[in-house]
This record gives sequence, C-alpha cells and structure tokens, in this order.
Amino acid sequence: MRHLTQSRRRARGSAVLEAAIGTTLMVTVIAFGIHFAEVGYLSLKVQESAISALWNGTHRQMHSIPLDYDKAKDSMRDAARDAERRYADFNGLSHINNAPGITQAFTAGADLSVRCDMGGDPEWEGTIPTQVTYRDQGAARCGAQATLSAFRFPTSFLDQGAGGLYQQPHADTRFSSMRVCSVGRAVGGTCAGSFSMLVDDWGLAGGSPISEVLTCQLPFGQMPYEMNPPIYLPIPCANLPFYSAVYGTYLPTAIVIPYMADSMPLAVLQFPAPINSRYFFMSAPGEELNMMQIPTLDQWKGSGLFPTTPGALVGVSSATYGYAYTQRRPLNGCFLGKSCN
Repeated sequence: MRHLTQSRRRARGSAVLEAAIGTTLMVTVIAFGIHFAEVGYLSLKVQESAISALWNGTHRQMHSIPLDYDKAKDSMRDAARDAERRYADFNGLSHINNAPGITQAFTAGADLSVRCDMGGDPEWEGTIPTQVTYRDQGAARCGAQATLSAFRFPTSFLDQGAGGLYQQPHADTRFSSMRVCSVGRAVGGTCAGSFSMLVDDWGLAGGSPISEVLTCQLPFGQMPYEMNPPIYLPIPCANLPFYSAVYGTYLPTAIVIPYMADSMPLAVLQFPAPINSRYFFMSAPGEELNMMQIPTLDQWKGSGLFPTTPGALVGVSSATYGYAYTQRRPLNGCFLGKSCN
C-alpha cells in the first residue's frame, strides 16, 4: 500500500510539472496569436484603403466631352490623397482624426500610403473617327502599402542563462518589420500590385460650365429643306458637349456622301428624300419635353414629328418606334433614367 501511494504521488507530481511547463509555452502561443491577429486586421485595412480610393474616385469628374479626357487622372489622384488622409490611422472614418499610425498590443502600423492613376488594360480600340472624339484612358488603378512591425513583443522567454528553460529566442529583431501591400507582395520594398476598374463610360454628367445634361433639341427645327446647307455648318442644340461628340463622330463618315445623293430617290422613286441626308441635325429631348422635338422639323411632305426613340407615344406612327415603345411599357417605362421594375 505504501509503495502504491508513493508511485501515485510521483505520477501526480509529474503531471503538475508538465502542466506548469505547458502553461509557460501557452504564453508564447497566445502572444504570437495576438500579434498575427493584429497583422491580419491591419493588412485588411491597407487593402480597404485602396478599394475605398478606387470606389470614391468613380463619383468624380472624368472628362469634359469632347475636348478634355485628362480629368480622370486628376480625379483618381485626388481620391488617393483623400483615402490616404482618412486611413493614415488605419481607421478610415472621416470623423475620427487620430494621429498617423496605430499601436496595438504587439503590433504597430505606420506609413500607410495610397496611390491611384489611369492607364493599362483593358483598352478600347475603336475606329479612327471615333477615337478622335472618345479617347480611351485605360482603367483606373489604385494600390496601397504600409509598414507593420512588432511592438513590445517579447524576444525571449524567462531566463536566458545557462540554466534557463528556453534558450531559443521568440523573434529575430531583423525580421520584426514587414511591408504590407493591398495586392500581392512587396518587391524590393515596393508594392506594385493594384486594383483596377473601368470608371469612365463617357456618360453625360453635370457640374461643368457647359453642362452635359441639358436638353438637346434643335432650337429652330431643321434648316429649311430648300436651303440645302453644307454639313460643316450645323445648328447645335443647347447641350454642346453631347452634340459635339455625336457630330464629331458622324462628320468623317457623312462628309464623303456625294452632294447630289438626295436627288437619287427623286429620279428612281419619283419623290425626293424627306430629309437632307448630308446635313447633320440632332435632337434628343427627354421627359421634360415628353420625348418630342419642339419645334417640329421642316420635313418635305412629312409630319415633322421627331420623337426620342422609344420614349414618345407618337412613335407608334413608325413601325420600329412603335415596337420599341410597346416593348418598354411592361417595364414601367424603363428608359432614359426612369426606374425599372
């Protein structure tokens, strides 16, 4: 009985010793767990700063049709500066203005920078006449980088003397700092990866002195049919950017039409063309004018009604207009900015 009791005590003593040693090891595991969790969280903030700049850049002005398409570069660079200011403290909330950098339990973050620019794939290759008016700037690209380093992290555990339990150091101070990228890894201390997005679809926008969102209707209808004006002397609508973009694309292809082309239907079909085919006229009124050109066009032996396809009920006077109009009706009038089902 006595021998059995001593054996049990030795076994129990061994278990207590192993538990004590295991507990000391858990300190290392917990410390590294906290550090890696902080590195993971701050790395996501670096990625978030680049994505935030990319999305925020989409609401800025990208062009002034049809002359200036360099505004996209300035807009994306402004978005990068704004994101870098907001994420300098690795937070991103504009109403919280902490000092740059962040210090957590075992990790410090600093030097967060965001960059955005234009260019690169995907690229658009249109016809030469189209490229004169609509110029491709490539995709918008944003990336970010920051420095994360161990802070107050124990490099050794307990006694490091000759009789110490643990001789191996926890961390090598030479590798306690790392460069974190929003995309990929750093090469030579620099992050080259970035997120990309197509941001400029050459859509019409307001905000410029010559607005791109004004109603485009011919102020005097069409030129009188008998005048037969040259194609290079059009009468623009109030929306000069929209009008100029369409005219600049149309002119190179229409200017080669023979001057006497309009007399051909008269010789063959015994009636002239209802509208001068060489002359450029453009009308695109919206809901504010019930999708109709006012005043009506000077159309030889025609109604002169010119609806914006397929937005006006008068479109039923033409088979193609009428079909488009009936197709959009089940969609609750989904057209030209009107809400869809």
